[in-house]
Amino acid sequence: MSLSKPIVRHWIDEFVLICKANPTVTGCTVFLSVATVVLIQSNTRSSRLTKKQQQTILDEDHRRRKTRRKNLVDRHFFRKLRIFIKIAIPSWKSPEFAYLAVFSAFLVGRTFLSIKVSEVNGALVKAIMNLDFKAFLRGWIVLAMFAIPSSTLNSMLRFLGNKLALRYRSRLVHHFNDLYMHPMMYYKVINVDDRIKNPDQALTTTIDNWSKSVSKLYSDVTKPLLDIILFSVRLSSLVGPEGPLSVIFYYFVVGTIIRLISPSFGKLTARAQRFEGDYRHVHNRLITYSEEVAFYGGHHREKLTIDEHYSFIEKHTRYLIGKKFWMGISDGFLTKYGTVMMGYSVLGLPVFGPRRAQYLQQVSNDTSMIAHDYIRNSSLLISLARAIGRIVASYRDLQKLAGYTSLVSELQYVLEDLKKGKYHRKMINEDRLKELNFAPNTGKITLSDSVEFHQVPVVTPNGDILVKPVDLLIRPGMSVMIVGPNGCGKSSLFRILGGLWPLFGGGLERPDPSELFYIPQKPYLTIGTLRDQVIYPDSVDEFKEKGYNDRDLDKLFNLVRLNYIPERLENGWDTIDDWYDVLSGGEKQRVSMARLFYSKPRFAVLDECTSAVSIDVEGAMYAHCKREGIALITVSHRRSLWKYHEFLFKFDESGGWSFGKMQLPSGGNSPVEANGV
Repeated sequence: MSLSKPIVRHWIDEFVLICKANPTVTGCTVFLSVATVVLIQSNTRSSRLTKKQQQTILDEDHRRRKTRRKNLVDRHFFRKLRIFIKIAIPSWKSPEFAYLAVFSAFLVGRTFLSIKVSEVNGALVKAIMNLDFKAFLRGWIVLAMFAIPSSTLNSMLRFLGNKLALRYRSRLVHHFNDLYMHPMMYYKVINVDDRIKNPDQALTTTIDNWSKSVSKLYSDVTKPLLDIILFSVRLSSLVGPEGPLSVIFYYFVVGTIIRLISPSFGKLTARAQRFEGDYRHVHNRLITYSEEVAFYGGHHREKLTIDEHYSFIEKHTRYLIGKKFWMGISDGFLTKYGTVMMGYSVLGLPVFGPRRAQYLQQVSNDTSMIAHDYIRNSSLLISLARAIGRIVASYRDLQKLAGYTSLVSELQYVLEDLKKGKYHRKMINEDRLKELNFAPNTGKITLSDSVEFHQVPVVTPNGDILVKPVDLLIRPGMSVMIVGPNGCGKSSLFRILGGLWPLFGGGLERPDPSELFYIPQKPYLTIGTLRDQVIYPDSVDEFKEKGYNDRDLDKLFNLVRLNYIPERLENGWDTIDDWYDVLSGGEKQRVSMARLFYSKPRFAVLDECTSAVSIDVEGAMYAHCKREGIALITVSHRRSLWKYHEFLFKFDESGGWSFGKMQLPSGGNSPVEANGV
């Protein structure tokens, strides 16, 4: 139905008159409109990604398309959310449930207080209209009395909300730490599986954001729902049921519109978290390889990499800000100003509605009573409108929660897969692996008193075949020297032996992990006291349970020629320091050997672990290992160590190997080619 020309002309004339009567408002409106257009265009240009950045995002989204959906707020999201809610609140007997119950009770109390305050506001206006100072004073005192419990309740709600968020985070942190710190799991997440690039981001920031989002969403949904119910009941008794029903219907329409026009904030939030994780990763990578970068003078190149990763965050954030701007306009118009117009319609029902005559007769046309009812009803209506508005606006928070839930769910899924022995990684020699009938986790691992490889191929997790199937038997007490060119597979063989890499076939017999000790070339020093460096991975309680004391540690340090270290420290074995800075390279390696002597394993894998130690101290340590009956599996280029080994395992450059007894010439300077065994 079209409007007639006189009506349209009348509206235009009225608009022109309003603009002439309010030139300041008109000028400000025009200025703000122009400025808005300019800022939005500037933000749009600056938020555009380069073709390379766009392709990177597309590739990442394509890789995750099987686990991520465009609309994250769906039944799959609620199913995932229910799983994590059960982790955060394990049972109705848990402290989290008690906090939640108290929190809910305070929410109900806050709503009842709001209703009472609205009645007091109406009484104050009535007293002013009647010029009744005593009634005004009584109302003022009552309002002041309500202020104390109201402020206390508001503060308590914030306190309980923060406590709930902390409790949720603690539950999830302990849950994921148990999974992530499962034997070898942390290594496999980083080095074997390629689905999670930055587990540190997911285990820290993402879980924290999820916990805060859940706690906030409960408050933002539960309290408005209570307010809607209680305020609607109260308003229905005052202005009739059509009042609150019309407001609810209006917000239902508004909520539907917002849901249709709202972008996928859940997906955008998940992407932002990935960008933040990647940015943190490049900084951590620079810290790890700072020495190498410094020697190469690669600071300029690394700066370009860091700047590029930050540009992802910057441009994505600009894009997100722009989306939020347009949604803010829609929300403001529909949920704020539209609500004001709807509110005035409802507030006018007693005076202009179908029960007008009955209401005016009831108040005897008393303007002060009408003002009293208007203020009371407006307070209730404003509270009702705010409650419904928060429900509508909470959809954005729900989308953010969906993004966090998607990231946490992916972490859970990957950890459970790895726990079952499954991992995902792009294979580089897939056809060759099929031809040779090699597949990850197809080999058999059994516990034994010896170390034995039965036709075990040395294959990296991404399918790179390094060495043909190995047959090797190392009995207790045997000492084997492993030699070969760099990159031939020496360390890779140890990774398979230690269970770090999956078996692509064959069978592996190995002792219990407590009987197999590995010392790398670069020593690992833990956070803690000097004592902790030697007894690692035991705790102090486990150290004492084994019957050891600090005098035993003194003996171990005498064996590795480090007895001067605890003597020069003020607190001796209880000294806490950054041991990577305090100890030299050779001292660190000798501490690792003292750790080996403390553990007394049956087998020790020594991977260039004495390269920074003098030959005489190195010889004394190896001689002690022989006296203790520790079977040595050594990788080293030092000729001085050959005499401590009876067998030689040799890799060649073509992926082959040989194994036999070590035969030294009379000079003892070089081993003879191993004889097959």
